[in-house]
Amino acid sequence: MMPAMRVINQDVMNRLFEVTDEIPLDREALQVPLVMEGEGKVARLKNGRIEITLPDTDDLGPFLASLPNRLRELEAG
Repeated sequence: MMPAMRVINQDVMNRLFEVTDEIPLDREALQVPLVMEGEGKVARLKNGRIEITLPDTDDLGPFLASLPNRLRELEAG
């Protein structure tokens, strides 16, 4: 039997927005898959939006703490 997929909820989205709003990064520039996956990732899509895949973990703290630097690195190219 496959493990259940972990899907983000509004609380998780609010935690993510707390970080991205602080940067500030327009919410319209983000694309966030609903399924949490692996270690999480940040990538620029062909359409210019930024995709943030949240990690499949109960403790999002470390990923969210690293997010501002990861986004700056992405912007710097």
